Amino acid sequence: MLIKTFDLPTLMSTKIMAIFHRKWEKTDKCGKTLVKVKGRDYFDLMWYLGKDIIPNLDCIEGIETKEELKEKLLAIVEKLDSGSVRLDIEQFIDNEQFVQNLSRNMRAILLSEIERRL
Repeated sequence: MLIKTFDLPTLMSTKIMAIFHRKWEKTDKCGKTLVKVKGRDYFDLMWYLGKDIIPNLDCIEGIETKEELKEKLLAIVEKLDSGSVRLDIEQFIDNEQFVQNLSRNMRAILLSEIERRL
């Protein structure tokens, strides 16, 4: 059996494309927005950056250079809502204290990692 797979740089690029283009909200019964982003997208981005993986730029539409990618990611992450991150990732991680700390600090972690690694 032949199974087609992506390498890690290409998978990272697909995650970045999700961050750039995913339109997603979770609302309560009254229509109030509870979650504005998929926190797991940012959690995954943090994982890729922590592994020193460099994204495959050929797979990221509208991005030509690492500098352009870095600038766009920094602008998006700067607006990251920690409450949305917490509400999305808490369903996957049992340690409530870890989820609170991570969601509170994810913006700072990602900004630092993007600056350092891209």
